[in-house]
Amino acid sequence: MSETQVLTVDTDVKKRKPKGFYREKMPPKKPKQIYMDQLICFAALTAMAVWKSGVRAIIIVAVSIAFCMLSDYICCRLSRKTYNPKDLSTFATGFCIALMMPASIDYGLVVFGAALAMGVKHIFGGKDNYIFNPACVSLAFLVICYPEKMLLYPKAGAELELWGTVTAPLSSGLESFLMKMGTAQTLSTTDVLLGNFLGPIGTTHVLVLTVCSLVLLCRRSLSLSVTLSGLAAFAAGSLFFPLYENISNAIIVELISGYLLFGFIFLASDPQTIPKTVFGRLLYGTLIGVLAVVFRHFGKVEAGFVFVLLLANAISVHIDRFAEGIIQNAKKAFRFVKSHIGTFEKVKDDAQSGKTPKLTDTMEIIVPPTNYNMPPIDNKVTKINRRKWGFTGKSEEKPRKKKPEQKSFMTSLREEVFHEKHEKSRDAVSMETRLAESYHIKQPRKTNDKKKKKKG
Repeated sequence: MSETQVLTVDTDVKKRKPKGFYREKMPPKKPKQIYMDQLICFAALTAMAVWKSGVRAIIIVAVSIAFCMLSDYICCRLSRKTYNPKDLSTFATGFCIALMMPASIDYGLVVFGAALAMGVKHIFGGKDNYIFNPACVSLAFLVICYPEKMLLYPKAGAELELWGTVTAPLSSGLESFLMKMGTAQTLSTTDVLLGNFLGPIGTTHVLVLTVCSLVLLCRRSLSLSVTLSGLAAFAAGSLFFPLYENISNAIIVELISGYLLFGFIFLASDPQTIPKTVFGRLLYGTLIGVLAVVFRHFGKVEAGFVFVLLLANAISVHIDRFAEGIIQNAKKAFRFVKSHIGTFEKVKDDAQSGKTPKLTDTMEIIVPPTNYNMPPIDNKVTKINRRKWGFTGKSEEKPRKKKPEQKSFMTSLREEVFHEKHEKSRDAVSMETRLAESYHIKQPRKTNDKKKKKKG
């Protein structure tokens, strides 16, 4: 076999998946990619807004984005942070503010809304730390302070002045007719899909919004659990508490009116404020849908979706914790039921069939003998010296320490007597040496016998 053939065989083996191979879950999408997908959808909605409301719509969008960027730069300078011109969340916030405004809005309010949104963003620490959606905070403030300018809309196709105040007639939107009068204007399917009814410049184009939601779902930039659970909860609430007799028509009109459809697609799925767990997102979407029904049907609050979303953002973290606690308790209950269900019936059937003895009150339980690793009776526990590896890689054995032997009473007594005698003799020798040194007694010099013989 040649060398090239060996290489081809190795590459084929690497590509081959072993048995029992489980594909890993796809990693979550980054917020930058989500905002990029949203910007493409915002561009399509802006084109529809220009087609319906004229050039004034694109000026509103441009002013909102420009002052969002300028406010973001000023806030970064004031907080001593590095300004990132590639932050796509700023562009997304500018698009949301502009597309949720009427075509007759003053440019000054657009500038104020953009500056307020960026201020809210930086108050909480920037794009990765804010709790409330900046666009929702800005729109909620403008709706409360300037309801006549935020909730009155010109007719679709009306000619609007590019500068100054708009002289075209303004009227309430579809949501206001539903809440105040309990009726809605008759709309054909074409009018519903193309957005031929009163509303903000970017929230009435139902067909484009539907296509955008499908694109975002395919791109994994839209939370399916939040959107479906929220819309289902809102539709169920509208079904139980309809605003007028024609229930099917009422549900459709309620879904397309106001900020509801636009908000569920672009605002509720904000990656910075959405819960992290799947069950938490289901609860999050359901809560938004239920609160939207309460605000619209019982509170009679127009543009109530922005207030609902702010309330849901405030408890988003607690929803995650609550969902995790529910999941853990459900798992514990399932394990308990799985381990204990049917045990009595099983034992009863086995006893009747003769497989096991019948249970009685005086049944003797026999426990087999077990070894609990107890030490031997003579209490001699040997210690194993573990080998330690040095730098040379060779094993070094430490010498074993000998334990002191247990001596009998007699041997210990003999040793004490011996030590006492030895100490007495040592004391006597020391006394003799001391006396000799004190009196300077000269001792006779010892001579060797061999030396005497040589001298003689």
